[in-house]
Amino acid sequence: MRISKTFKVLIAIFIVIYLLFLFEIVFLNKDEKVYEYQKIEDKVVTEKDIPVETTITFFGDMMFDRGVWHSFKKTGIENIFSQLDKSKFEGSDVLFANLEGPISVESIVDVWIDDSLNFNMPPETINALKYLGIDGVSLANNHTLNAGSNGFATTQNILQQNNIKYAGYQNNFDSGSVVRFETEIPISVICVSLLGINPNQEIIDAIKAEGDRFVIIYPHWGVEYATVHNQTQENLAHGWIDAGADLVVGSHPHVVQDVEIYQDVPIFYSLGNFVFDQTFSEETQEGLAIKATIEHDNVEIELMPFASSKMKPKFLEEYDLDYYVGEEYVENKKIVVER
Repeated sequence: MRISKTFKVLIAIFIVIYLLFLFEIVFLNKDEKVYEYQKIEDKVVTEKDIPVETTITFFGDMMFDRGVWHSFKKTGIENIFSQLDKSKFEGSDVLFANLEGPISVESIVDVWIDDSLNFNMPPETINALKYLGIDGVSLANNHTLNAGSNGFATTQNILQQNNIKYAGYQNNFDSGSVVRFETEIPISVICVSLLGINPNQEIIDAIKAEGDRFVIIYPHWGVEYATVHNQTQENLAHGWIDAGADLVVGSHPHVVQDVEIYQDVPIFYSLGNFVFDQTFSEETQEGLAIKATIEHDNVEIELMPFASSKMKPKFLEEYDLDYYVGEEYVENKKIVVER
């Protein structure tokens, strides 16, 4: 049987199209797949190169009663932070401070002039905490029970209702003294007031119980208005670090105290006041905030000193870092230590 010339031409065209189709699949698609694999590989390498880190920022003592409430009750208590550059700490995974006294559910009497040492902060206090973005507070201080046990329970309830974690007591230490944050690098903050009690063995046991977590001790301790720490503070801090603590951040003296690096672990003996009405000296109107960036192999701490005018804190643009810590630990204006 003869095959027509037209049919032969059609077969030839079909073969050419088929070969072109195979060529595209084998060679062109191969290049595309190689490119796609390369993109995936680049993505894996990029993600692998990104270090796992957690940031936590600490402030010192906050008290919203007395002269603070008297000065800001009309304009709004959060207005106390109108000069504070929040961009310096807004990116933190955790923002933590010492809440120096109970929060009331009822309006408080404006008795600022009598300089009372029994604090009872107004309900609006929670507005200030939320404005800042506070994630957790220590209740381990000598003013926590100023409104009695009922006031303490009320404060805990208010904080819980507003998703603010808390830990610590005025004169006790137990499992409620530890607050945990499940961040990229898990953090445990152990809050303890050492004014009148000394549960040191319990603190050491608590440190060891936290295992591989990054453990921070937040003690309320020391002597009021003393700008240098004492031997008792030093002995306690060194013992906690020997037990496994990764950072110590102190409160209570109402002034900034010196900084020590022991076994590559920073000790901030006191951050001083953050919000307070102690306007009688320059030192009580100065404070220190610290922002710790924690990675698996090192800790980088940015120091953020501030000064208050009419009780409004404002970060300082110029300061001498050597005033706070020795230059051998300073790198790009930050404290850098190995873990």
